[in-house]
Amino acid sequence: MRAGRRPRSAPKTLPGRIGTALFMVFVALLFSGLGIGGGVGLADGLKYSTRLSGTPGLLKITFCETTGTGKQRHTDCFGAFRSDDRRLTDAYASIGESFKTGTVLPVQRDADGHCYLVGVAPTAGRLAGICACVVGLVAGLAALCGAFATVMPQLGGRIGAALWSPWAGRMLSRLLLACGIGFALFGVTGVIGWLALP
Repeated sequence: MRAGRRPRSAPKTLPGRIGTALFMVFVALLFSGLGIGGGVGLADGLKYSTRLSGTPGLLKITFCETTGTGKQRHTDCFGAFRSDDRRLTDAYASIGESFKTGTVLPVQRDADGHCYLVGVAPTAGRLAGICACVVGLVAGLAALCGAFATVMPQLGGRIGAALWSPWAGRMLSRLLLACGIGFALFGVTGVIGWLALP
């Protein structure tokens, strides 16, 4: 062996490669599931926070109720809703946030009687969340490609070369950069907006 040359590391055994691949598949499914599921849920809420769907009106909180324990613990508030055109009233409308009794909020009410906050804070918060979900989805896809490359190096290399070509790499870098900037901007805007809420 020539001086200064590092010895090659021994190739991983098949069980080792399979174990690594299974772990990477788990990571891929976790991040992809969170990215897709979270993104869809947040995008659905955007149509209410931007007043594109639902009935606009005011919700006056009458009481709040906390249920569940541990990570499942959450608070829902209930109150009287009245639409802006005064054609619709709901004495038992709900909202998935915690507010003081007597607080009056501008909201959008859906067909099931659930209300959503409107304005800058909830919209910016959802946009920041969508940016984070896109990053999670990309991380999941990268882990999936890594799993293929671990079990079948040649096929995985070909798939990686096709998916991560120089053009795709530039586009992906720009997408992640845009998501990072969007997360920072929307996150700060959302926090400032939430602090201004009653």
